[in-house]
Amino acid sequence: MPHIKNTYRYKNIVEVERVHSGRYGKKQEKTGRKLPTPEEMKKINERNAVKKLRRKIYANFDEGDLFLTHTYRRESRPSPKEAKRELSRYFSRLRRAYRKQGQELRYIVVTEYMNKSIHHHLVLKDLPDGSGGKLASKIWEAGGTHCKYLYEDGQYEMLASYLIKETNKNFRKPGNPAKCRYSCSRNLVEPKKETKILKRDDWPEEPRIPKGYYLDKPSLFNGINKMGYRYQYYRMIRVKKMKQKEKRGSKKLQ
Repeated sequence: MPHIKNTYRYKNIVEVERVHSGRYGKKQEKTGRKLPTPEEMKKINERNAVKKLRRKIYANFDEGDLFLTHTYRRESRPSPKEAKRELSRYFSRLRRAYRKQGQELRYIVVTEYMNKSIHHHLVLKDLPDGSGGKLASKIWEAGGTHCKYLYEDGQYEMLASYLIKETNKNFRKPGNPAKCRYSCSRNLVEPKKETKILKRDDWPEEPRIPKGYYLDKPSLFNGINKMGYRYQYYRMIRVKKMKQKEKRGSKKLQ
């Protein structure tokens, strides 16, 4: 019986999922399987949200782009509703500044306010000359800015997981004006999925990696999904031919 292979290709990363389905494959033998509990369903939804956000980051941002945290001055911290308006004004100013340099503003933003001071996390496409962080900090007039630079090897998974866990605390709360886990600029592209139906019924637990890539071993997962089908997931990373650039750490922007 055949199985489904889904492939997502990015600049330096390839994600692969293999799964049997009721239409194209066979289930594992049932062992008293029951419908997921509400708590299990919550975890499944969270994993799917992390997966969707991670793929959106891969498809739209590159190594060296920006992860910003915008905070407010202690004496003038707004309510979530007021912060939403402040953020909208900020993006209008930042969008105009990017356009003056002939660039489109691309971002993903998360607002966190439960059990801590309200702040915004922002994944931002940098300007070609590397000045996007300083520009974003200058335009954010409500408080301080902390900036980190994105790197590809495993960080997008951790970043997506962190942002989703942040929003789990508040995105369903009645007082949350955003009503969603995160917001994005409208010009982001959706990750493209290549789907193949393969005739063979099985696949090796240690995948074959094509020349020019290496397996991201922590990403490799072999198991049975909640629907009772065999499942495999892994990421491959392109081997860099030139010397790796010196990693840029985090810094406080003035």
